Amino acid sequence: MKLNKKKNTICIIGGAGYIGHELSKFFLRKKFKVTSLDGLIFKGQKNYIKNKDYKFIKCKLNEKKKILNITKNINNIIYLAGLVGDPLTKKYPELGNSINLTQSKKIINEILKQNNKKFIFVSTCSNYGLDKSNKLLNEKSELNPLSSYAKCKVEIEKYLMKKEIDNNKVAILRFATAFGLSKRM
Repeated sequence: MKLNKKKNTICIIGGAGYIGHELSKFFLRKKFKVTSLDGLIFKGQKNYIKNKDYKFIKCKLNEKKKILNITKNINNIIYLAGLVGDPLTKKYPELGNSINLTQSKKIINEILKQNNKKFIFVSTCSNYGLDKSNKLLNEKSELNPLSSYAKCKVEIEKYLMKKEIDNNKVAILRFATAFGLSKRM
């Protein structure tokens, strides 16, 4: 899916984290106007990007009206928000389920009602769980999520695939793993 360069705007929900920070810088280099939303739930965090085409807004997922007001005029949305990874969601199971499933589903549903969006949901290859067949897995391989993190991601993916999506274009990306340096380690 190609992003809509007509308006040259993008909103990255969960944009101040490890991946979101670097992704914001990437789109700025591509001449997009970037709006980054993040709840900054970890202490001591702040926005680090200084660029006239970059706007950071501290915003938690439960601030639905605020998010919808921000996204209504932005055609490209990348959804990175979440409590990421098995160890973190195991340590905080209720918070993980609330953020990764309940709140995410509500926000995604409302954003897609806004129409004419290019929406990318960032998922995980943890959805495949453990496969003993010793063969390469792909998008058609059976999902076998083992952790609560992966189970939430699978449920959101299924939700997106069933959703009546009018004029929106939706893509789901399953990252194998994230690695490398980021200013937001």
